[in-house]
Amino acid sequence: MKISDRLARLAAPLERQPWQGLMLLAAALLAAAILQAPNLIAANTSAHGHWVAPWLMWAVSCGVMHGLGFHPRSLPGRLLFCPWLAWPSLLYGLWLTHSYFLP
Repeated sequence: MKISDRLARLAAPLERQPWQGLMLLAAALLAAAILQAPNLIAANTSAHGHWVAPWLMWAVSCGVMHGLGFHPRSLPGRLLFCPWLAWPSLLYGLWLTHSYFLP
């Protein structure tokens, strides 16, 4: 069995409709927060380092890809856009930007 097939089996529980919809919603909320209030995660205006903004943007792109049902075929693509890695990142990003949503 190929490694990419193993990764597909690993991500199979998240391929169901409710999880994909929740991931797309979380990615859209985080993208809106990043675009409307970048000072919440920007390195010069917040207490976070330079790595936070690109990491959260990766989480948004992974969440959109998985939420829309796109599945990369290549091994590097499956490793890069693994939904199990994106879920904690999206939740952490939503926690960081909660002041945008809740006054």
